[in-house]
Amino acid sequence: MRKKWIMCLALLLCVCCLCSAASAAGGSAAQQAEQAFCKIAGCKTGELLAQEDWMSAGNSGSDWMAFVFAVNGVPEKYGSYLSALETYVTQQYARQGCLDTVLATEYHRIALSVLALGGDPTAFGTDGNGKSVDLVADGVWNFKAGVSKQGLNGLVYALITLDAKGYAVPTDAKIDRQWILNQILALQNEDGGFGFMPGRSDVDMTAMTLTALAPYKELYMEQIESALRFLSVQQGDDGQYLGFGEPNAESAAQVILALSSLGIDPAQDERYRKNGVTLPEALDAFRLEDGTYCHIQGDPSDPMATEQALMALTALNRLRSGGSRLYDFTNYVAPIVEKSNSHPLKAVILTAAGVVVLAAVTTAVITGIRRKKHAITDQ
Repeated sequence: MRKKWIMCLALLLCVCCLCSAASAAGGSAAQQAEQAFCKIAGCKTGELLAQEDWMSAGNSGSDWMAFVFAVNGVPEKYGSYLSALETYVTQQYARQGCLDTVLATEYHRIALSVLALGGDPTAFGTDGNGKSVDLVADGVWNFKAGVSKQGLNGLVYALITLDAKGYAVPTDAKIDRQWILNQILALQNEDGGFGFMPGRSDVDMTAMTLTALAPYKELYMEQIESALRFLSVQQGDDGQYLGFGEPNAESAAQVILALSSLGIDPAQDERYRKNGVTLPEALDAFRLEDGTYCHIQGDPSDPMATEQALMALTALNRLRSGGSRLYDFTNYVAPIVEKSNSHPLKAVILTAAGVVVLAAVTTAVITGIRRKKHAITDQ
């Protein structure tokens, strides 16, 4: 009997070790990238998120970078960033009564980032009257322009945000989950794909849509399979995906994220193996020695390519270790948020001039960044 118990314990230990190893793989990749960006920014490891000039809270690139570090448990200044992000939301509401009048995805991105950092997006910051801001409500059913105003992108991330923690939609709301699902599915093209532009399928938007539909795969398997066939057909003989005519890291990353969300290991599914090259191997071709990723091969380190690649790897590692989907925060344990006595970072309000300044600073530090129009960037 004692031998059986020892064998069971040994087996359990092996399983735990395998799961931990899979989880650590994603975490170590994110930590290596964080260290590389710290060197570029000229700051100590673990303090990147406290660098106001580099990581402006409320900026798309900064928010997603904070997100990917947090979900991988990379030691960072999450308290500083969360405080700066809350200040940004409060100042935007005080200035114009909302975050954005057209881009609903700004609400979705910040809500997801707040969840990753351990905050509550349903009570985050205050409006001009001192009332708590509900980013989920304001970015979905209360969004004045309507989440479809932004096109498929707004619908997809509205659904992802709602399902991130199973948020309930009020019964008297003008839209609900089913309405959003119906709108999304109505935009599927004859080739099975989805597109940022109506009638024109593209790889990235198809992958993002599949990520949003993942919790509903049993209900819409026919539509999902059609989109999966589109992604398989679009993959090149070298395993890569084209974006604006060039093989790029972001497209491969989005497909890996979508497949992992659907419970499909892209390294094992023959539909995504071309001439012996798997999709994860195709993504690895864009990885640089310092652990960051480039947009296209031969380019320097690219923050956008890096954050999307890390999100894909995190999703894949979770699938392999039996974990939850990347955007599922139901049982999520947030990283430890440090208590700081320092003043919160100044929020950067991205006016048109502010965007120009931020772009100039980024270009001066990291030359050659190729700005690809991805729906995930809110551009």
